[in-house]
Amino acid sequence: MRSVRTCTLSCIALALLSCASPYQVVKLPEREADLYPLSQTRAQVTIAIDEITNRERGRRYFGADLTGDGILPLLVVVSNYGMHRVIVKPSDILAHRGAEIVDPVPIETVIALATNQRRFLHGKTQEQVENYFRELAFRETVLTHTETYQGVIFLPAPRHPRSSDTLFTMLNLFSESWMKVDVAVRDLEGDNRVRFGPFSLPPLENSPD
Repeated sequence: MRSVRTCTLSCIALALLSCASPYQVVKLPEREADLYPLSQTRAQVTIAIDEITNRERGRRYFGADLTGDGILPLLVVVSNYGMHRVIVKPSDILAHRGAEIVDPVPIETVIALATNQRRFLHGKTQEQVENYFRELAFRETVLTHTETYQGVIFLPAPRHPRSSDTLFTMLNLFSESWMKVDVAVRDLEGDNRVRFGPFSLPPLENSPD
């Protein structure tokens, strides 16, 4: 009886493993901040942001369609071209819509949404996916001369409002209601803060696919 149960469990495990889907990602390219279209330079420091709104780019870098689940991955790149050391922190990146603060999505939620899009991930793959997302997430970092650091923050995706029972969409002509992002960097030698932004993030187009 025990051998039959063991055999059954083994067959179930093999069946689950056989239907597991591979989790494949492409490493985010490492570029200096001044190469990005959305960038600002102040006090010999350059900040750039890159909204990963294209679904194919999202699947390539994160292995999942995060924007479809209402998550906007925002790559923040910092390049220090000055002689002083600077420090960047996740708490110094502020997203807001007017006077309303937009909090980032916890990394645990992002991981859960990404892995839920796959049928089955065995233990080792699940652990590798979790580690990959935690490595991507923007962390506190000190940059010396000519160093560049990049990390991702995950925000609730802003979308154009649309009634649930119609295809009618109203677009905003002006950017006052768009979500904006401000970034601050502290000069450790001069003990002063340099602010960048606001960078405007237009709403995503609603799409049924």
